[in-house]
Amino acid sequence: MNYKKKLQENSWVLCKNIFDQEYCDKLRNDCFRTYSETNKNGEILSNPYLNHLFTNEKFIDFISSFFESKPVYFGDSGFQIASFEGRISNGFHKDSVDRENSNGIDWKPGYSLIRVGIYLQDHKNFSEGLVVREKSHHNNNLKVGKKINVPSQKGDIIVWYLTTTHSGNAKRIKGIDFPVLMGDDTGGWLSHRLYYHLPKVFIQKSEKDRVAIFLTFGQDDIHLKRYINYLKYRRYMVESWQSQNFNEKFLNEIKTQNKLEIIDLKKEALKLDLNNFEEYEFSNFQKYNI
Repeated sequence: MNYKKKLQENSWVLCKNIFDQEYCDKLRNDCFRTYSETNKNGEILSNPYLNHLFTNEKFIDFISSFFESKPVYFGDSGFQIASFEGRISNGFHKDSVDRENSNGIDWKPGYSLIRVGIYLQDHKNFSEGLVVREKSHHNNNLKVGKKINVPSQKGDIIVWYLTTTHSGNAKRIKGIDFPVLMGDDTGGWLSHRLYYHLPKVFIQKSEKDRVAIFLTFGQDDIHLKRYINYLKYRRYMVESWQSQNFNEKFLNEIKTQNKLEIIDLKKEALKLDLNNFEEYEFSNFQKYNI
């Protein structure tokens, strides 16, 4: 399958069997080890247990297939463990800059920023997976696009644009595949109410504790520059950049492979004062000139 073409057409793509089962088990164990030792789920390249993803040639070749030029990583990543996070759902949303600007360049042809989701358990038959809206990457209307409960399984990778409408931690009703259950403000009061109030006896449980790794990649273009400038107004990202710690020996290994460009934004982030920080206001996007 041409995953890049599928992504361009549908706004998301499910890529089957990218990792073998043993490597998935390693990733899962590395996430738990990180949390048990640090009590946090920080950036992946700074993580001594998970940074091997960036030198996994199969993975980096896979990422490269979505870009015309060398993919760029700029410190936007993390992982989630459901039992530690305590999150339920965040409802349908987009992650791109122009989510409130219907005339922004995010909605023009050629958008390039992708998010990569590595879900380390079965969501084809169990709950807590990803829901996307098909072909939702060309405008900022959260109600556009058919809902798809992505049937990912261990070893698969899901790729979607930051402009794609999506929602996490979907629940499945036993015997029904249609993704009606998510914290979905765009689907009407019934969907939203069912998500929080349907008796558990009707809900298909998660296969096991949900563990997922998320990484964002771009290429050297206007979309990457705009997104980085926007993230400088997001406290969570500035805090992450300030605390990241790239291993120099590991960076040299990545450089030797010559398949991935790394942008280290720690020095820039340290210049930003979090005591007098201006958080980005989406409803007032004009003031930022991004």
